[in-house]
Amino acid sequence: MFLQKMAAIQREEISRKKTRSKMDELRGRAENSPPPRDFKEKILRNDSLALIAEIKKASPSAGVIRGRADVRKMGREYQRAGACAISVLTEPHFFHGELSDVMMVKETVDLPILQKDFVVDSFQVYEGRVAGADAILLIAAILKEGELGEFVELARSLSLYPLVEVHDEIDLKKISGLDLPLIGINNRNLWTLEVDLNTTERLIKRTPPEMKVISESGIKDRADVERLEKAGVKGILVGEVLMRASNPAFKIGELLNV
Repeated sequence: MFLQKMAAIQREEISRKKTRSKMDELRGRAENSPPPRDFKEKILRNDSLALIAEIKKASPSAGVIRGRADVRKMGREYQRAGACAISVLTEPHFFHGELSDVMMVKETVDLPILQKDFVVDSFQVYEGRVAGADAILLIAAILKEGELGEFVELARSLSLYPLVEVHDEIDLKKISGLDLPLIGINNRNLWTLEVDLNTTERLIKRTPPEMKVISESGIKDRADVERLEKAGVKGILVGEVLMRASNPAFKIGELLNV
């Protein structure tokens, strides 16, 4: 299945580049990096629905979306249109991303940057911090409960916001003791890649009221946004429809009804 394949690829690549000296170098650079932008507060303090606009050049389900995307230009358009934060896919094999995309976007905009990848090792958390990420995605389904907790604490120690993503009830159990004020619910089944907005509607009922939710994947139009707003989400993460749009800024306005 896709998630297992992705985890195996990540672990193999990390085993090739992770050495004691490289780890020590990354740790030192991460601990001395400039303070990050406050991703969590940017989302939670937004008066209306927060939109995280994603830069995603390709995906396993959609293939190549915009393979030669100018990430700086996309970042500027997203910010101009009212996005609260920008998500940057950095996985190279299936999503055609690069770690350097994070810094290129960050140098262009004033918004916080969420790095999205398949994190399976602490090495990647340090890499993300050094690359300029302000928040990092942690996928509950790909990690054991103990690993997830360790990565959450590591991210916090580096002043990164750990956006933990869940997609079923098992994932919710994993995060129950982690004190997360903001989580992501992925509407995409990470095993089959099928999408169902009912995932957010179902799981949000099982989250405590103080835990705010960002709904991810499968959001295509204003009707989808209204459906998720009714369910009680604090924000949405949108990628593919923006990357396919001839005018991404206009599409954001359409989604937010502004």
